[in-house]
Amino acid sequence: MNNKLLQYPPSDFKRQFDIASPFTGQVIALSALEDVLVKNVFLGPGAAVSSTSNTVMAPFDGVVLTVCPLDYAVEVKSSAGLRCRIKYGNDTQHLYGAQFSCSFKQGDKFSIKQPLFTINSAWLKQQGVANICIMTVLNAQALQGVMPTQRRHVEAAEDTLFSLYL
Repeated sequence: MNNKLLQYPPSDFKRQFDIASPFTGQVIALSALEDVLVKNVFLGPGAAVSSTSNTVMAPFDGVVLTVCPLDYAVEVKSSAGLRCRIKYGNDTQHLYGAQFSCSFKQGDKFSIKQPLFTINSAWLKQQGVANICIMTVLNAQALQGVMPTQRRHVEAAEDTLFSLYL
């Protein structure tokens, strides 16, 4: 289990960064998900959102590291160096990227609130894919910790999904 996932802010930290949610919906703890890699925080600490939105928004200004259509995901890096993986659904490889659209490629820059990618949530649900959006921090080793929001519902690119502590 990754000890970087916090329930409370650390007592002694230098700086706090709030990261906006790329999705609109109900917040879910990673531990509540079925995917063992996500549930046990092997892919990094973060949070998930149950959403029926078709658009995934940029949570910060940054650059695209990779676009993974088979995984319905992008990996992004903020201007401050934070690396995150933003993914829609689980077990999507068998769908071969159908209904996934991303106008970005590796190295492209983006701005907060800009759409990162779109999917067809109704179609994915028909294919048996849960409408769960997951955002994890890939380089959390440099942090004191990541604390998911205490809110039950978040709005994309408006509300904080989690806070980072240095």
